Amino acid sequence: MTHPLLERGFAVTAVDESAQMLERVQGARTICSPIEGLGLGETFDVVMLASFLVHTGDTEVRRGLLRTCARHVDKDGCVLIQREGEDYHSNVPRERVDPSGFTVRIVSSEPVGDGVHSVHAEYVFPDAVWTQTFRARPLTQEQFEEALGEAGLKVDRYLTDDRMWVRAVRAA
Repeated sequence: MTHPLLERGFAVTAVDESAQMLERVQGARTICSPIEGLGLGETFDVVMLASFLVHTGDTEVRRGLLRTCARHVDKDGCVLIQREGEDYHSNVPRERVDPSGFTVRIVSSEPVGDGVHSVHAEYVFPDAVWTQTFRARPLTQEQFEEALGEAGLKVDRYLTDDRMWVRAVRAA
């Protein structure tokens, strides 16, 4: 996501806890840190929380992620959040072809307790298959909006018909 934003002329600060992931970023400021504890002491016009991170299985991590977004967005700025589709955990298996050409398969989503699911994904490239299993907490629209409120944010509007992309702003 960083490179398309740079190509469109945006200044980007990319944050990831993986130094290996950040090595792939060219042309942006990079910060190697867990997002949920980040404190840069500055704010931005736009803060983005993509990759369904808001659905982390750990409620405290989600709270930290959203507080970090709220802490780093300008008072008149916005937070763009990518959330799971409403059928993300019930419509499995499924697959889609990414615009760059590889296939993403969600193979399974199984409840493991306390409202958390274990999700198994496959990323199929012409020369390799990469698999990932991660924990995700499904959130209804109401639960998602409550989580934003806890962090001092509120939905300004849903940007897509499926409500997967959200524009949030400071609540007060």
